[in-house]
Amino acid sequence: MKIGLVVRPEVEAAVTHARELLTWCARNNHEVVLEHNSAEALDAQGWNAATATKMSAAELAVACDPVVSLGGDGTLIGVAHFVQGRSPVILGVNFGTLGFLTEISPTELIPTLESVLAGTALCGERAMLQAEIVRDGKVISSTQGVNDVVVQKGARSRLLDLDLFVDREAVMRLRADGLIIATPTGSTAYSLAAGGSIMHPSLSVVMVTPICPHSLGSRPLILRLGSEIRIDVPPYDGKCYLTVDGQMSVPLRSGDAVRVTESPNRVRFVRSSKRSYFEILRAKLNWGLPNCGDA
Repeated sequence: MKIGLVVRPEVEAAVTHARELLTWCARNNHEVVLEHNSAEALDAQGWNAATATKMSAAELAVACDPVVSLGGDGTLIGVAHFVQGRSPVILGVNFGTLGFLTEISPTELIPTLESVLAGTALCGERAMLQAEIVRDGKVISSTQGVNDVVVQKGARSRLLDLDLFVDREAVMRLRADGLIIATPTGSTAYSLAAGGSIMHPSLSVVMVTPICPHSLGSRPLILRLGSEIRIDVPPYDGKCYLTVDGQMSVPLRSGDAVRVTESPNRVRFVRSSKRSYFEILRAKLNWGLPNCGDA
């Protein structure tokens, strides 16, 4: 069994914990495979990674199980983005800010990894989206995302017109800064900031959220996960992009179509055994609790 390790290089505490994890793995005869940038960060802190096996994040996602991610949600998603077939168990340790997916605290790392290796860890499976760019009738790009697929104008470009289709039926022409297609996992990310609702991760749905629409009637839509969503780009003289999970961006042209469907792949994350989904929401979003004391 190979344990993959991905570290957010600029977070010193994450790199320090990575060194402690490597020491523990060596002591317990566990093979560890390092992501390339993570190995460089460890080298910079004085740990010699010269003899360690190294892979890209894409290779880790298919060759290692489990994969330990030390950073924030973005670090974890950078691995989950490449899952093909059966997902490895991804153990996300939160060294970031919000961290809705990285549910494990640094002090819980080793005990949680032990439970993963023993097969007793609490895991959750999340759906992903498949996004294709269709140009002149041909698919020129295809990728998948955990959080969201976004069609958005450039920073200095004027408002963008987008034509939305669901299961090949015309829904609306939207004038806005862009459009977000989010999974329940991604409903607490960009979609939430744009006014979308929070969707429980157990739901098989997606949310279509306009970004700063030029009409009060343009509201978020919740659709079934199996829907085929198509976004057509009419003639437009500004810059327009397809962005997936905030990590991959591709320029779009007038006449392009972005087709979004459910990915055939799913991703497995380690869940905290100490905090429920709503406890995490309360902590991250500063929700208050009702007064349940005696009157």
